[in-house]
Amino acid sequence: MTKAASLTVLRSGPQMLVVDQGRIGFQHIGVSPGGPADKHAFNWANRLLANPVNSPALEITFGGAKLHFEQACQIAVCGAAMPLSLEINEANNKQITTWQSIDVEAGQTLHIGPSRSGLRAYLAIQGGFVLDSELNSVSSSPKQALGPFNGRALMQNDKLQYCIKSAKQLASTPVQQTPYQFIPNYKEHLKLALIPGYQFHAFSPQQRQQILQQEYQLSELSDRMGVRLKGIAIDNAPQAKESEAIALGAVQIPPNGLPIILSVDRQTIGGYPKLGCVSRLDLFALNQRHPKQSISFYLSSAEEQRQRWLAFENFFN
Repeated sequence: MTKAASLTVLRSGPQMLVVDQGRIGFQHIGVSPGGPADKHAFNWANRLLANPVNSPALEITFGGAKLHFEQACQIAVCGAAMPLSLEINEANNKQITTWQSIDVEAGQTLHIGPSRSGLRAYLAIQGGFVLDSELNSVSSSPKQALGPFNGRALMQNDKLQYCIKSAKQLASTPVQQTPYQFIPNYKEHLKLALIPGYQFHAFSPQQRQQILQQEYQLSELSDRMGVRLKGIAIDNAPQAKESEAIALGAVQIPPNGLPIILSVDRQTIGGYPKLGCVSRLDLFALNQRHPKQSISFYLSSAEEQRQRWLAFENFFN
């Protein structure tokens, strides 16, 4: 039997969720996949610890969290630039950085400050968390009440179990760092690869040109379900169709003429007309952008984005 210790949430910040790769294969019964909003950062957190690629991690949005570790372990925090420090005693904190593995001693507390760049950070622990799965996943899904604590976001005093490693195992694990070229700049303008769908030509040439030539800003109303954009609305958008299955990254144009890009917690069906889908890799980068940051679209092909995705999957698998 695997021995486990407790991680205690002393402060959760605006939103902290448990995520793995998600509930794949259940959209036909109305269950959205969920999982990490940014799989790039999630995968790197596990890679630095030599964890299996689907090991659960904590998705911490905006920062402002505080976590206590009962036993010694090694962790990694990747994604948004959140100041990190380990509490040595009441008077002293040790400053540490993201995108590397971190040794934590028994009884230490990790302080995670507000994000300076990026929106979400992923905390993985060597050996993984010990959790029961539902529909082949341990991801928190608040809207569907699936996952730990009935899917709700983690709260103060919640406890999660993690695997205990021996002192010998921990001592033999060197510190790992993510090479700088794999660390994104979340502050830069983001260009999203748009793969046209079968409804793309339902929009007039003028409407398509308007969408492709303008810069949008992210709305404060964006979340894990969908990213809403602010900009110049297109007039006379095509009318809604009968509801149909919704793909990850689908770009819907509702009656107000402003795009919504559907993300990991999206609904499984919908009828708003769709331009197509944005690249998965670009969607992960989009999910790290703060409200009011700018994005734009450019046309791409399904094959080009498929090759990008295969390279990503091959790298981490």
